Amino acid sequence: MRAIGALVLLLGIFRASGERPKITDSEGNLVVKISDIPSGLCGNDSYSGLAFMNVGLEECDRWKMNTTDPEYEEYKCKVLRVHASVKNGKCTCCEKWKGPLCNEYDGCGTGETLFGTSCTPHMCHHNGTIAVGKKEIECICPPPWDGRFCERLACWRKTIPTQQHRYRNNGDHCICGNHYSGENCDVIKSCMNNGHLENGKCNCGDEWEGDVCDKRVSNGNAT
Repeated sequence: MRAIGALVLLLGIFRASGERPKITDSEGNLVVKISDIPSGLCGNDSYSGLAFMNVGLEECDRWKMNTTDPEYEEYKCKVLRVHASVKNGKCTCCEKWKGPLCNEYDGCGTGETLFGTSCTPHMCHHNGTIAVGKKEIECICPPPWDGRFCERLACWRKTIPTQQHRYRNNGDHCICGNHYSGENCDVIKSCMNNGHLENGKCNCGDEWEGDVCDKRVSNGNAT
């Protein structure tokens, strides 16, 4: 609960600033930092607490550490390891991969992982934090980064949904969108869909709304 509370607080802080960090998985579930997961909740395995967070207290006994339990070993390989498979009834790192999460590569330095063809010091890129989601190990990403390992630029994460055109991707960094300017890309310079710019704001036609008239009004809600 402490870990989830911290994530909710973080989400509230970023919402106040307009930024949207990646703190949920593809199904909308909060991802939890591995360092925040209490160990020993369901046995002696240092990662059994991850299972606890995902299956709930009432099923905790099912996930007690048992190296001969095929269900738990299958679960570990699917959710709690990066490069692993079940061999002889035990979740084992794939060839050339090692470490408690099976994400350290034999051909790289101590503690390093392989991303593409390059060795990197951390699995999470761009100051991301290693965590676990509902289905797999992934990363919590600060704006404007997205993806399982914070490897993908997503400039829409820098602002709220109603201002999604404020920024756009430009290689490895964000720049102002076509209809915005200014140091923080918060100055409207033009409007979409035949809207008219007056005193820094867009006056939209009956069928459009939004900061730059980029959203179609739902049927019956035209103003």
